[in-house]
Amino acid sequence: MKKKLIAALLVGLLVTSAAGCSSKSPADSKEEKPTTAQPTELAAADVAEQGFDYYDGAMQYKDVVAKLGPIPILDKEIKLGYVCKAFENEFWRMQKEGAEAAVKPLNDLGIKYSIDVRAAQGETDEQGQLAVLNDMINKEYDGILLSPISEGNLVPGIENALKSDISMTVVNDAFMPHIGVTVGAWHLEAAELAAEWVNDKIGGEGQVAIVQGLPKAPPARTRTEGFKNWFTENSPNVEVVAIQNADWDRMKAKETVDIWMKQYPDLKAIYANNDTMAMGALEAVKAAGKLDQVLVVGTDGTSEARKSIKDGELAATVDSFPYYMSQIGTEMLVRKMAGQDVPKVVYSPQAVIDKANVDVPAEEIIGWTGFLAK
Repeated sequence: MKKKLIAALLVGLLVTSAAGCSSKSPADSKEEKPTTAQPTELAAADVAEQGFDYYDGAMQYKDVVAKLGPIPILDKEIKLGYVCKAFENEFWRMQKEGAEAAVKPLNDLGIKYSIDVRAAQGETDEQGQLAVLNDMINKEYDGILLSPISEGNLVPGIENALKSDISMTVVNDAFMPHIGVTVGAWHLEAAELAAEWVNDKIGGEGQVAIVQGLPKAPPARTRTEGFKNWFTENSPNVEVVAIQNADWDRMKAKETVDIWMKQYPDLKAIYANNDTMAMGALEAVKAAGKLDQVLVVGTDGTSEARKSIKDGELAATVDSFPYYMSQIGTEMLVRKMAGQDVPKVVYSPQAVIDKANVDVPAEEIIGWTGFLAK
C-alpha cells in the first residue's frame, strides 16, 4: 500500500509529452531534464526519470516498424477498449474514428479483435473517465488504450488492471509510468515547430502570447514552456508578453484574447495549445479588427482549423494527425500483446499546416501506407 501511495503521488510530479516527425532526438533538446526518481517496479520508471520529451530510448513510428517488422498474428480473438478524453473536442472524435477504422485492415491481416471506444463527459471529468476504465476492467477486456485527463486520475484503475494482467498502452497526453508503452505527439517539438513558424512570419521581433490548456495536463505545460523557451534560446527580440490558461475551452480563450486585444495593441501572434482555443482566440482577433495584424496558431489539426486556414483566417496549426495516432497506438498495443519488444516511447508524426500545404493529403505529408503485413 505504501508503494502504491508513493507511485500515485509521484505521478503528479511528472513532466511529460510525446511526438514528432523530425530527425532530431530528445537528447538534442536544450531543455533542463526532470530528475524525479521513480520506484523501480514502475514499468516506465526510466522514462519518468529522464522526462518524456527527453527519453533517450524514444523512437519514431516509422523506425519502430522498420525494427520490428510485420505485425504478428495473435493466437486468439481479443477485445480491446479505448478510454478517451472527451468527444466534445474534435481531436478526440478523430482519435475515436481512427481507432475504429483500424479494425478492418488489422482484421484483414488476420489480427482478430474488436474495440470499444468511450470517453468522459468533458475534458475535466476525471472521475467520469476513471469510471469508464473501471467498467472495461470489470468486463475483463484483454487490452486497453488510455488517454488520461491528468497524471493521476486513472491511477487506481491502472493498478487494478495490472493486477488483472490487462495489457495497456497510453495514447497521447498524460504519461503514466505504470504503463510500459506510450504512443503520441511529441508536445515539446510541436511547440518548437509553432515557435519557429511564428518567428519566421513576424521577422524575428515583436510581441507574442500563449493561450494555455488545462494547467494540470502535461501537454499544456510542455507546449507552453516549449514555445516560450524557444524564443528565449533562439530569438530574444521576440517577447512573450502574456500566458493565460483557458482550460481547452473556446469561450475562455475568446474572453482572454478579448482582453489582450486592448491590453497589448502591438501583439503580433498568439499560440494556442489546441485548435479549440485557437478558434476562440481567432474570434476575438476578428472582433477587434486585427486579423491582418495578429497571427493565430493552433495545435491538433482539426477540420475546423484546416477550413479556417483555407479561408485565410487561422494562420496555422501543428497537426498531430489524431486519426492516425490512434491507429498507431492500437498497432503498438497489439504488438505488445503478441510479445514484441515495443519501445517505451513511440512518437507519432506531426507537421505544421498552413496555407502552403493545407490541401496536401495527410497520408502524403506523413508517409502513411497502412499497416505492415507479413
